Amino acid sequence: MSEKKNIVIKVKYPAAGNMSTKPVSASGTITEWNYKRIVLVLGSFLLILLSLFYFSGNEEEKNNITTGLTLPEPAAEIKAPPEKVDITPTKNKLDLDKVVVRAQLTSEIKKNEPIDTIKIPLKIGKKESLWIYYFLELKGMKGKSVFHEWLLNGELVSRKKVNISADPWRTASKQVITYTTNNDWLVRLVDESGNILNEKTFNLELKED
Repeated sequence: MSEKKNIVIKVKYPAAGNMSTKPVSASGTITEWNYKRIVLVLGSFLLILLSLFYFSGNEEEKNNITTGLTLPEPAAEIKAPPEKVDITPTKNKLDLDKVVVRAQLTSEIKKNEPIDTIKIPLKIGKKESLWIYYFLELKGMKGKSVFHEWLLNGELVSRKKVNISADPWRTASKQVITYTTNNDWLVRLVDESGNILNEKTFNLELKED
């Protein structure tokens, strides 16, 4: 019977200090980004830009600053006292013969026409009152306005505005008349510019008892 033999294989491991330091070749290149350095560089660049804008802005602001001097106000202009202006209406430069076709003082108007012409001086009793009508027929005044003005002893008693909407145009106003010591009446037609287009004067005379 044959004898069994034990085979022993010895493996020699290299010591830890004797490990090969030979670099292992790589098949590709690995790039590693340093993000901290990138952030620092960008931050520095922004600070430089902000500094440039700040200093340039200060220079511009200095150029735009004005001194706080207060200039004296100009002396007030000395004006001569205003001249008195006559507000009395003046005669119109228009051809009154073409504008005012008819103008009449009458005691009454019927069917848009005067029935008579009053006689001057007008006779009136102390306790009596009368209506006087101022009638006019106008031409070439369509779209304009005129005023009937009644004055007693130079004082305005009444004023009536009339808007003219046709051509020719008839208009009239009336005024109650009573006896007073002074009885100088004036009635007139005035345009919007204050020009007199027509006027009539009359006075009163006390009736005998």
